[in-house]
Amino acid sequence: MMITLRRISQLLFLSLFVLLFFQARFPYEAWLPADLFLRASPLVALTVMIASRAFIASTILALIVLALTIPLGRFFCGWVCPLGTIIDGSDHLIRRKRRPARQRDPLTWRSWKFFLLAALLVAALFSTQFIWFFDPIALLTRTFTTVLHPAFSFLLGGLFNAAFGLHLFEDQVYSLYDAAQAGGLMPVQQPRLYENMAIALIFAAILGLGMVSRRFWCRNLCPLGALLGIFSKYRLTRRHVSAACTKCSICQRECKMNAIEDDYSINNTVECIECAECVSVCKPRAVSYTIGRSRGENRIDLSRRRLLQASAAGAAGLMLFKTAAAGRIRKGQALRPPGALTEPQFLDRCIRCQECVKICATTGACLQPALTEAGIEGLWSPVSVPREGYCEYSCNLCGQVCPTGAIQPLTLAQKQKSRMGTAYFDKTRCIPWYRQEDCLVCEEHCPLPDKAIKFDIREARGPDGSMRTVKFPYVVEDLCIGCGICENKCPVVGAPGIFLTAAREIRLAEPGKSGLKGT
Repeated sequence: MMITLRRISQLLFLSLFVLLFFQARFPYEAWLPADLFLRASPLVALTVMIASRAFIASTILALIVLALTIPLGRFFCGWVCPLGTIIDGSDHLIRRKRRPARQRDPLTWRSWKFFLLAALLVAALFSTQFIWFFDPIALLTRTFTTVLHPAFSFLLGGLFNAAFGLHLFEDQVYSLYDAAQAGGLMPVQQPRLYENMAIALIFAAILGLGMVSRRFWCRNLCPLGALLGIFSKYRLTRRHVSAACTKCSICQRECKMNAIEDDYSINNTVECIECAECVSVCKPRAVSYTIGRSRGENRIDLSRRRLLQASAAGAAGLMLFKTAAAGRIRKGQALRPPGALTEPQFLDRCIRCQECVKICATTGACLQPALTEAGIEGLWSPVSVPREGYCEYSCNLCGQVCPTGAIQPLTLAQKQKSRMGTAYFDKTRCIPWYRQEDCLVCEEHCPLPDKAIKFDIREARGPDGSMRTVKFPYVVEDLCIGCGICENKCPVVGAPGIFLTAAREIRLAEPGKSGLKGT
């Protein structure tokens, strides 16, 4: 019964995760926050608050999860975590073809996640958080945004194109197509996300580790599991083994987390994820869960020396990372979304979940995960790439789905006055400037009521030697908000005739402090 309830819970929470993922679209009509699971990650909450030296109210749900872990154990890992559910499904497929007789990892392996957690916390103490790479919820959200959803949309679009070509049941096919777009299954414009190959390989590696052992990531690497394990040492439920036990060891072999000791009656409460697999596979029905303090082993497999080594490694890696990142940002290239905090605070808070990228893909589609634009320290953080898209003037959704406040929520009026950067003309490529021919595209698309692009109308000599009246465009810097639509719509092939930089950008000051900061 318990294992059936757990599987139902896993499927329900995975379905909720997918539903909320597709809810992050324009128009954003949230019945639950699209970033609910990210808000519920204690690892995200703890490390981001340490790194930013600020309390983040949106992560209060994570503190509730952490508090419930004390009496209930690692229920989040076994009953809620969507990545854990996907790994269970992948492991099941792997085990159908390759079922080892025994899956007992070296016990020292499971200490890796605690060392990783220690290194991450040490880095956070020095205002650098790497949790964006390791948190399972951020990792899965990023994978859905940059890999799974674009691939699904591409395949679905191909099916619709094939159906349109057949000219059969056209009304029904068009109705399904409209429903797919309205439901967020297909973006209006297929996004081009540059980092999807690397992110796909990381996700594939996590699933592929199932060939070594079940839930290898959860057993040995997941720092969120390590954090929850520390808080689950004193849980109120305990695994009870009666005298009917025949010492057949099937419970130990089938344990997802390698948590059952050689005695079979003792399990490591820090590693146990309350999956009840041992109850299900026990033929004599000797295993049960009851209320009461566990007599299991709750020791964390750490030595003081190795813990200090992990902390030192975290500090050393931080110093190398900081010195490598120093001065590497290409000035003016990292165009942040409107509402972004100042760069140090932004990087302290941003967990690279790509929620903002996902919702932006349904409007102007300007946000991309950064590669080199923001330096090493800003890898996969959101940047605007105007040649690929633009910041929609009537959209303020990126701040509404940011779980950590790296992008602050703005009213539409505030957003429309928030300057992302400033546009400049390249007079060697802009058609009116180098060919002396009129082109009004950038001015026509400028969304500001009082256009930020004006014209200097004067006589000029054309390529054929004749005199003509030409409208030479220029940017009024005090009006430009850096939305990038001018660069995006520029008809010049290759490098555009107008380009956007981060000059004069406005960043929000640290929450709780007044004022704006500009460059």
